[in-house]
Amino acid sequence: MAPDLNHVDVTIDLQADNQAIAAEDSQFWIQRARVRLGQISGLDTVLGAKYVGVAPGQSTVRKQQFTGIETPLAMTEGDSSEVKIRFATGDGLEVGHSVRYRGIKVGEVVLIDLTDDQQAIEVAVRLVGSARQLARQDTQFWIERPRLDLTEIRGMDTLLSGNYIALEPGSQTAPPSDRFVGLGEPPPLARRAGSLEIELDANERMGVVRGAPVMYRGLEVGRITNVDLAKDGATVKITIVIDAQFVDLVRDNSKWWMVGGLDFKAGLTGIQLSIDSFSAWLRGGVAFATPPDPGKQVVTGHRFTLQPLPQSEWLEWQPRIALGRSNSLTNMEYPSPIPLVASWKRSLLGIQRRQTENCWGLALSNRTLALPGSFIELLISKGNQVVPEVAGTSIPLDPSKVAMQDGLGLVSLPTDLLSDRVWPEQNVSSALQRNSILLVISPEQAEPVALDATRLEPLPGIGLRIAPGVPLSEHWIGLPVIDSASGNVYGLLTRTDSGWAIASLAPSSQPPK
Repeated sequence: MAPDLNHVDVTIDLQADNQAIAAEDSQFWIQRARVRLGQISGLDTVLGAKYVGVAPGQSTVRKQQFTGIETPLAMTEGDSSEVKIRFATGDGLEVGHSVRYRGIKVGEVVLIDLTDDQQAIEVAVRLVGSARQLARQDTQFWIERPRLDLTEIRGMDTLLSGNYIALEPGSQTAPPSDRFVGLGEPPPLARRAGSLEIELDANERMGVVRGAPVMYRGLEVGRITNVDLAKDGATVKITIVIDAQFVDLVRDNSKWWMVGGLDFKAGLTGIQLSIDSFSAWLRGGVAFATPPDPGKQVVTGHRFTLQPLPQSEWLEWQPRIALGRSNSLTNMEYPSPIPLVASWKRSLLGIQRRQTENCWGLALSNRTLALPGSFIELLISKGNQVVPEVAGTSIPLDPSKVAMQDGLGLVSLPTDLLSDRVWPEQNVSSALQRNSILLVISPEQAEPVALDATRLEPLPGIGLRIAPGVPLSEHWIGLPVIDSASGNVYGLLTRTDSGWAIASLAPSSQPPK
């Protein structure tokens, strides 16, 4: 017993070949049986004698006197470094609790004490091995504990293992640090590469909370990361993150509204009760829609206005947008569709009226104009009455000299016509993959209209049949269709007796592999 009776002095006789253990940063403790949540240690002392455990330090400076630690270290192998973290409260944290990153133990708590001003607690932790590099100036620490509320369920593993300190490392270019201020709650989920962060302005909070979902056509495509007053105090600013695979859906003309709660309607036909989703019902959330003619893509920081309810027309919008292809489409070269017009006179009750038929075609580098077979059939039916125009220029077109192929007509062009709008013949292919996305190229649309390969099926003698229900405009007949993966033209959009189809431009059309 020490003379002041406040502690016990233990004298240890080190063997000659173990003198290096007496480094000034070595730590000693009395090993004894301990049982607590997530940790059982020292059971060998139940039958045998207690003993002194040691975690050898790395210093070359020798020391003769040490102050032992109360709780034995669980991670004694590998180099370590100590950092100190200031928390407002301890939240049940104890010496020996772990420090974790990505679910694995990278360190442990070695000391908990009040700060000098007694307004907070200071926690000393050991980071072991490569985890020492995680202690950078902007690294974030927080105490993970069970959380169960309407916004999230997390930390349930702490019910068995006890609370622990979690960390999110800072930038790799940040300088190292050994002192930190801990967070009172977990930070928002980190943005993944390629995601989109935008802001919504609302007149009031409307029950929106952090962690609530962002919905598109009833599916979760993002989450709310923060809700706060705008800096001028005039509106509520809601920050949301759209997952990378869905950022193409957000356009500058998208419309946003609140979801959540119950939609209760009563009428002569009965009572209707609808819920957007169980998650949205519990947590609230926001939803958005994009018009059939999508606007420009937005960048991080773009702001929209959040409406309490959607207009009925918003719910009917069905834009066809290629998802996950924005980078590849940005640098892709598109073919230039050629406008075609056939005009003729028709007598009705002795009155001559002029009628026209419009479509599109594609000029190829072999001086051939590809156009829908239905247009050729019209020319044949009208005979000499019809005057065809190609890109505003009237040209003689002898239907008998038109080569028909898979629902298309191929016409030779004069050498001086459309020389600046031809498409390379080598960039025509019928090879597709099952996950291909085809794009209808229209000069009247802000961007291509997407067709998923799952909506297509082989159509012998033509190319591909488009599934019923896909909304397409009659003004699009003859537009070129390209494969978004390769950039090659597959064929032209056309109509058949069974509906919409894509007539292949390749000599032999093959269904998707």
